[in-house]
Amino acid sequence: MSSVIPRVSQLSHRVIRILGCNPSPMTLQGTNTYLIGTGKKRILLDTGDTGFPEYINLLQQELSEKSVALQEIVVSHWHHDHVGGIVDIFRDIKPGCKVLKLPPASEKKDDKPAENIDYTYLKDGDKLKTEGATLR
Repeated sequence: MSSVIPRVSQLSHRVIRILGCNPSPMTLQGTNTYLIGTGKKRILLDTGDTGFPEYINLLQQELSEKSVALQEIVVSHWHHDHVGGIVDIFRDIKPGCKVLKLPPASEKKDDKPAENIDYTYLKDGDKLKTEGATLR
C-alpha cells in the first residue's frame, strides 16, 4: 500500500517541500522541490517541470503566506522535471534572482531551457548562504 504525501510539507523549521504537481512513473506524485531557509529570502532547490500551473500556484501561496521571496534558484541536475519550471517561475512569479547549476558535462543545446535567463555555474566547494541555512 502506497501512502499519499501532501503537496506541501514542512519537513523542518528551515525546509518546505513542494511537489511539482507533475505525477508520472518517474516522478511518482511529482518532482520534489524545496524552499530552504528561515528568513525573508529563501533558496528554491529545483523547479519542477514547465506547464504545471498548480505547482506555480502552490509556490506563490507559500511565498505569500510566509512573506518571503526567492533569493536564488538552485538546480540539482538538468532533467526537465527539475529545471523546466524556471520559465514559469520567471514569467509568473518574477523573482529577479540568480539561477545556479552545476556545469554541463558537455555543451548541448538543451542545457539552457530558456535563453532569456542567465545561469551561474556552481563549482565544487561553493557555499550558498541564506538566513537559517548554508548549502554546499
